[in-house]
Amino acid sequence: MPKSILLLRLSYWIAAIADFVVAILFLIPERMGETEITYPMGLASVTVFSWAIILIMADRKPIERKWLLIPTIIVVTSIAIVRVIFSLGESIEFNLVLLLFGIALVILMMHSYFYASKHEKNR
Repeated sequence: MPKSILLLRLSYWIAAIADFVVAILFLIPERMGETEITYPMGLASVTVFSWAIILIMADRKPIERKWLLIPTIIVVTSIAIVRVIFSLGESIEFNLVLLLFGIALVILMMHSYFYASKHEKNR
């Protein structure tokens, strides 16, 4: 299997697994600082779960669907920024592991996308 396809598949699956975990966490009120599940939590859970499915489907044609990494990169970056902003405002506890995971995932996805694009041009 070419390295470009392996990197893309790794990016899709790591992001999808993270999305499934987040979708479940959205349904645990205590993790979200709530006492019960709220409507926005349910909507967010469904949205994140759906995106995980899309990422898994991208794995079937990794090169053709590499463009899905662009909105995924934007979302993961935005989530990391929001977590930092809310932790600075002391709304949530700062978590270095989650921040580093987000940064590492963005780097992996960006590298995968650009490496696959470069590989595709050289064909």
